Amino acid sequence: MIAGKTGFYDQSFHVPLIVRDPRAAADAHRGKRFAGGFTEAVDIMPTLLDVAGTQYPESVGDQPLPPMVGKSWAGVLSGDAESPRSDDDYMGWEIFGNRAIRPGDWKLRWQWKPFGTGERELFNFANDPGERIDLAGTDPDKLDAMHKLWEEYVAANNVILPSRSVFESLEDQLPPRFPDDPGFPPLIYKRQFQPPADMMAPAEQ
Repeated sequence: MIAGKTGFYDQSFHVPLIVRDPRAAADAHRGKRFAGGFTEAVDIMPTLLDVAGTQYPESVGDQPLPPMVGKSWAGVLSGDAESPRSDDDYMGWEIFGNRAIRPGDWKLRWQWKPFGTGERELFNFANDPGERIDLAGTDPDKLDAMHKLWEEYVAANNVILPSRSVFESLEDQLPPRFPDDPGFPPLIYKRQFQPPADMMAPAEQ
């Protein structure tokens, strides 16, 4: 997991989530529904509001509230949709200057060295879920379109990007980065580790 939670490699924040839909309509497919579409933590609040049958308020007292970013999972939970988002929706992220934007199966990512290349990287999850093939040099039109989405996200959310990195002093201190194996990840190209028998033996009393 490169750069941990401060980076935007999919492996850093692509995690499983178990949700139990309390509605009676979900009984028919309870325990059988698996959704692999793109969702986000910001979707939890709109989902709860949707299930509760209420609306997100426009203000509290005289104070206007920012618009809600997430999308309800109601359609996903009922089995009518794979994802709460369409290909026209996108999500953007930024932390410590690392940044990414994702509409549909595409992601534009920029990460400070040494955890990234310091350049724009373009990936397609449909063909490359491990983010191993950078398409920035082979699909300039898509790269430009994604960059325009990023600029739209920055303007809409008042994003202020730093001119320096908190990681800049680490580049000459960390060991060089080398691929673990050709084609790794994903794990389908690497045999599962099998512990030796004595490691799995019951502990002596």
